Amino acid sequence: MRLRPNLSFTITILTAFSLVFVTAIALVVAGFRQAGSEAARHLAEQQLGAAAAASAANAGGLVHPLLGHATVLARAGAGLEPALAALIAESAVNAVNIVLPDGRWLQVLRLAALPEGVAPAPVPAGATFAARRVPAPPDQPERWTYLDAQGEARGTAAARRLTGDPRQLSWALQAREAGAHVSTLHDLPLLARPGLTVSHGLPGGGAVGLDVSLDTLGRQLAGGAVSPGGATVLFTENGILLAVQAPDYLAPRSARTQWTTLASSGDAALATLWTAFAEGRLREGERGILTIDGREHLAHLTGVADFVEPRVLVGVLAPLDDFTSGIEHGIRIGTLLGFGALAFGLGGLGIVAWRVSRPLGVLTREAEAIRRLDLATPLQLTTHITEVERLAQAMGGMKAALRLFSVYVPRDLVRKLMAEGAEAELGGERRRLTVMFSDVQNFTTIAERMDPEELMRITSTYFQALTDELLEHHATIDKYIGDAVMAIWNAPKRDLAHALHGCRAALHARALTERLETEFVARGWPRLHTRFGVHSGEAVVGNVGSTDRMAYTAIGSMVNLASRLEGMNKMYGTQILVSEATRLGAGSGFVFRPVDLVLAKGTQDPVEVHELVGLSTATDPRDAPLLADRALVMRLPAWGEAIRAFRAGQFSRATEALREAGDPAQDPLVAAYAARIARFPDGAPADWSPVTRLDSK
Repeated sequence: MRLRPNLSFTITILTAFSLVFVTAIALVVAGFRQAGSEAARHLAEQQLGAAAAASAANAGGLVHPLLGHATVLARAGAGLEPALAALIAESAVNAVNIVLPDGRWLQVLRLAALPEGVAPAPVPAGATFAARRVPAPPDQPERWTYLDAQGEARGTAAARRLTGDPRQLSWALQAREAGAHVSTLHDLPLLARPGLTVSHGLPGGGAVGLDVSLDTLGRQLAGGAVSPGGATVLFTENGILLAVQAPDYLAPRSARTQWTTLASSGDAALATLWTAFAEGRLREGERGILTIDGREHLAHLTGVADFVEPRVLVGVLAPLDDFTSGIEHGIRIGTLLGFGALAFGLGGLGIVAWRVSRPLGVLTREAEAIRRLDLATPLQLTTHITEVERLAQAMGGMKAALRLFSVYVPRDLVRKLMAEGAEAELGGERRRLTVMFSDVQNFTTIAERMDPEELMRITSTYFQALTDELLEHHATIDKYIGDAVMAIWNAPKRDLAHALHGCRAALHARALTERLETEFVARGWPRLHTRFGVHSGEAVVGNVGSTDRMAYTAIGSMVNLASRLEGMNKMYGTQILVSEATRLGAGSGFVFRPVDLVLAKGTQDPVEVHELVGLSTATDPRDAPLLADRALVMRLPAWGEAIRAFRAGQFSRATEALREAGDPAQDPLVAAYAARIARFPDGAPADWSPVTRLDSK
């Protein structure tokens, strides 16, 4: 008869711990010394390349969203509110300029960006922005209006004229040509810093411009060091230093812009990097090793595409020993500490193992009682180990839950809608809103197959979770329409960033409903796949109904368009569709994919429709699941080329681009366009139009 020894929990833990610990130390010491240096250098090269690419992308990404803002501002006209909204939506913008044909100048400034003493006194407490109005006559003073973060006036001041004729500014002259423009690097008025201006001409003459200072690039680089001794720097191809992680390299801020070169910065690393580039030893897109003060440094150069002239480069430097010096030292110290920890740990582990094994025996017997459904006797166990105590409490709770299994208390789904600032009377006001509609796919079919009571439980759980998520992201719940939810932003409470908040809410709601689908399937409930439509525009918002029964809601054609956007998801296989107005208002924090030009029934102008893919960046770890899929983002240039070719009627070129834009079997939107092109094997007919007409509401 074969005997199998039974070992106690304490002896088993001590023996296993000793064997695993000693074996692990031996393997780590043997392998880490050989592979550590090579891996560290390989990792350093990857990090340098990634840091350079990210910095170049961030620098280039500053400009492209501003082109859309400049176009929108030019259409909106010379108004303070659109200019202030653009300044709030884009944190990289320091000033928004509106130059009128007669020489008047409206400049909306971010006060934190101004050098000390530029803003005329008194500057009231709580002021965040300033509206600077410069009259056309040069002998008349300027008028400054100070605004808080919500755009409310806090005070005014007068000052002598600080600048000349704005119509002669380089960017204003450039804006006389059609379209949006990006200026060359120049001195920004009042800001006393180098920067660039994105401009667009006004319909009746004049121009709008958005100023971005180069120290904004420096703030983007501040957190991007690849090692303790590393640095990232932006400079032009003729050696002008634009931004660097260590701001002491730059000239101090004063009332006048001062330009600094890499060679004259006084820093050996920057000077060596410039010399290597100027002599051709380090080229754009290459990695190299530079010797700086006797230490070897890894270096990488990347160009910023489609930025300004002269060409801008990103350089990343890091000492090689930042990645390798700690390896040998760590091996020696770690080995000694490891064996010391082993000796100390064995003693402490023996005590802990005994204190754990004793209550585990009690819990084992309790588990056996639960397995036999012996639920009458309550669990009695005293222990000072938190995890064991929680396990005992959970087991006691499990017994209580089993005893009370038949008791069910439904959750309360009642939400109070707070209409701040709204009067209890019929009527409303015209306001620019963002409206979102959500709808459950095939809900009618699901409802017809279920009992009303079960359907009520499912929809109550669904609506409660979705409502909580939308309210958390600044939404006002307008109404529930069957299985649909209508939410609005910028009413009743003012919200200048309503398009941004609407897009963030849609992404969070999509993530929530996807989690609910999984949870519902686990419960045996049907999947409630939810689609969303978001649109921004002017509507009348207020109280409608009768004097004794009224509802706060929004009315207008833009509300209908938001509802139709939700329904269009069925055509394209998408989940979140937004209008062009929402995309521009949301800012640069999101990734969108162009979908179609749509002419809805009852409208005269086609609407540009986009798919909201996800966030472009996530500063909050909770937003990480909302980041756009990297593979889809990599295919967006090919998708954009396919859309441009399709709208131009060039179906052959569109088909070639679609092959790189995605797999039709995996991407319904790609499949939809492939099917459209397949209907015209001989190319676009003479009366063909890229606009999709919707004949039904």
